[in-house]
Amino acid sequence: MQAQSEQRQYCGEEGVWLQVLGSGDFDLDNKRATESYVIWLDNVATILVNVGEGTATRFDESGAKFSDIDAILLTQNTINQTADFPAMIASSARAYRDKPLWVFGPKGKDEYFSTSEILQKLLGEDSAYPQLAPVLKSVNTMGYSIRSKEILAIGRKRWSDYGTETYQLSATPVHHGDVPTLAWRVDIGDHSLVFALAFSNRNDVLAEFAKDVDIIVFTHALPVGTVGPNTDKFLLPREIGRISKRAEPRFIVLGGRNWRTKGREAHSLEEIQKEFDGKILLPDDLQCWGQKRNR
Repeated sequence: MQAQSEQRQYCGEEGVWLQVLGSGDFDLDNKRATESYVIWLDNVATILVNVGEGTATRFDESGAKFSDIDAILLTQNTINQTADFPAMIASSARAYRDKPLWVFGPKGKDEYFSTSEILQKLLGEDSAYPQLAPVLKSVNTMGYSIRSKEILAIGRKRWSDYGTETYQLSATPVHHGDVPTLAWRVDIGDHSLVFALAFSNRNDVLAEFAKDVDIIVFTHALPVGTVGPNTDKFLLPREIGRISKRAEPRFIVLGGRNWRTKGREAHSLEEIQKEFDGKILLPDDLQCWGQKRNR
């Protein structure tokens, strides 16, 4: 594992790198962008996970090229994961992109927008930004089109129906109250990463889903001792440790740092380490961690 210096905004030139675009929560007072990530393969930004507030700016600062992104993965279809979507698409008019952009996300109960519906609400002809609507059509003046795929976020069935020569995508439903939510696994190059953001472990599917991956990214939303309704939506630190112990990743990343956990992260680390003896990382915006290719 390699960590990039805080003074440098770019990830390494070789291997698989995880870059944290946003390490925070939806908050105007934490100096962090909302939780989002980009996966690099051999210095090419390949997959973007969530497009929340601040993602567009951090994406630009990272040095990533929008024309390189193959797919965007959404863990939920709420404002936390999609707020910057219109800005990203509007800015891409000069990105010289010439291939389709795949957007993968959840579909659940009728009271929540599915992925195709949220794209229409954000970008469609009846949205607040109808000038962006052509990007949802196969032939348009943008130079590329958006294609979406919805994954059922109900039950326990694992989805793994999309891949390329360089990566394979998998998803599994996880529990976040009644909001349709997915955990994502990306097997890319010689390595694997799981994004398990904003969920509780009520369904107990994550440890098996993430077994033996290199990196698990968790949302660290709750401090030790939290009780009440938020425990139906997020993991407690001890639960993060238990899942990690069973999954046995090389290391874990605790994103989504917020006002609840600010000043209490040392206590959270102690709780996690009671179960998991691996490396634990608390990220800041734009930090990178890399996995070199196996020879």
